Amino acid sequence: MFKHFSALLILAAAPLLAQQPQQNSQPFGEKVDVNLVQLDAIVTDSRGNQMLGLGKDDFIVRENGQQQTVDTVDYFTNRRLITEPEAAAKFKVERLHDDRYLIFFFDKITSDVGSQAEMIRARSDAMRFLEDHLRAEDRVAVVGHDVRLKVYTDFTSDKAQIRRAMNDATRYGTGLTKNGSSSGPSLMRNMDIERMMSRSGYVYEALDLLGDALRPIRARKDVILFSNGIVGPDEDVRGGVVLNRSRYYEPMIESLNSADVTLYPISLQSGIDVPEFVHQNLASMASDTNGQYFRLHTSYISPLNQIEKKTAGYYLISYYTKKRPGERGFQKVNVALRNPEFKVSARSGYSYGD
Repeated sequence: MFKHFSALLILAAAPLLAQQPQQNSQPFGEKVDVNLVQLDAIVTDSRGNQMLGLGKDDFIVRENGQQQTVDTVDYFTNRRLITEPEAAAKFKVERLHDDRYLIFFFDKITSDVGSQAEMIRARSDAMRFLEDHLRAEDRVAVVGHDVRLKVYTDFTSDKAQIRRAMNDATRYGTGLTKNGSSSGPSLMRNMDIERMMSRSGYVYEALDLLGDALRPIRARKDVILFSNGIVGPDEDVRGGVVLNRSRYYEPMIESLNSADVTLYPISLQSGIDVPEFVHQNLASMASDTNGQYFRLHTSYISPLNQIEKKTAGYYLISYYTKKRPGERGFQKVNVALRNPEFKVSARSGYSYGD
């Protein structure tokens, strides 16, 4: 995620500027976009426990090998700080947040009886999971896709509303069709309704649109995607594998990464004899958004519990970078820690110039 500001760099003959290294100077009057970059990262110890209490000096962020100056570090958690490591931590983070955003996405592109039964089983396990794990700080939205993207409930912590939305999601209802009026964090308030109704017919398009609608919410958003497998209309499947990448794929990934959205796809086909193309794009989508794909499982509770652990807390790292006006692309970023005993999992980069 990034925000940009235009700045005109005028290099006057002041003593302070004269002390700067020559390679850091910009040509006289050159205009640059100053981008606020925000990347989410999860830090764990060797046993997979999340590590709290880290500050901006604990992270090393590099673009093209050049170290960036970290401006702030926020920590988001939906848990009370009650375990021994958390209670003992001396928090150096500037701000601590307790909100978490979960979006349950039901991909209903197939209508065969077996797939519908599996979708209903996934829905039942998701409802049971939320009954056991939903906290007051959590915000849950429920969406689906059949002929287009459909939103069945905007962000809420109301369990009854979530249950109704999940029941609707396994049918072919209309969903919400107007921009939301809620003053709190909202998916529908930022939704392009015309695009949702007429230009979200492919799942890639639906996720692209979802990312755009989620971008104004300044936090990580986790999408739990139940799917039988995704193959784009322009992707060629031969010998059980996808041979090319859809033209809709990269715009989707750029949209999701720009909005700090992480995908956790869960396969609705977990048998050992399932062709590889069913899993291929789901695995790539998870990897490209710093998530995880759950391919094999005996129930949906197991992957949901793993997602619960992974989404319980994360750092949001903010820093500023400069790009020339009109430039557009994807900037790879490397995030490391000064303490080699800890492990960091961070988004691979961000798109700019949108």
